[in-house]
Amino acid sequence: MAEETTQVEEQNAQPTSPEGDVDYEALYHKEKKYSQSLRSRAQDAESKNDKLSIKAEEDRQAKLIAEGKKDDLIAELRESNKSMESRLSAFEKQVEAQRESLLELIPEDERVHYQNMNLEQLQHFTKKAQAPEVSNPTEAIQGRTNTNYDLDTFMQNDDKYKRSNFSDLIKAYDRKSVKKTRIR
Repeated sequence: MAEETTQVEEQNAQPTSPEGDVDYEALYHKEKKYSQSLRSRAQDAESKNDKLSIKAEEDRQAKLIAEGKKDDLIAELRESNKSMESRLSAFEKQVEAQRESLLELIPEDERVHYQNMNLEQLQHFTKKAQAPEVSNPTEAIQGRTNTNYDLDTFMQNDDKYKRSNFSDLIKAYDRKSVKKTRIR
């Protein structure tokens, strides 16, 4: 056999630089649309798989009935029913425990109004009833000081301090005068 040889011309690799501005927003929307199409395809495949597995189980049960193995099928269905009932009772206990813990957060005189609500409604109302936590910073925020200036303590300080804080003293006395002179 004769060997065939091919010659390949080598190309110099040159980095490609984008010419002009790249529209990243358009690329993002294109990628987002592609991702959504993939997700919808996956969801369609899952739903078809579920339908086919249900159909296969129905066909298997019909085949067992046709072969005269009804007793085996009934026993199998009873076993699966028992396992599902045990799982259901575990979930019901968990939901009931959550309901009880949420009802304990509500005062006793108002529990009568909330007893017939489902778990989601109880969670909503208990979150709404709880006071929001207020964050208190450990350090004072610049510009917000809570110092009460009194004329006697102010006069005991040195002149430099007096000059720098005179406006605060005036503001403190102004606030006191506003509180006392309310017009009715």
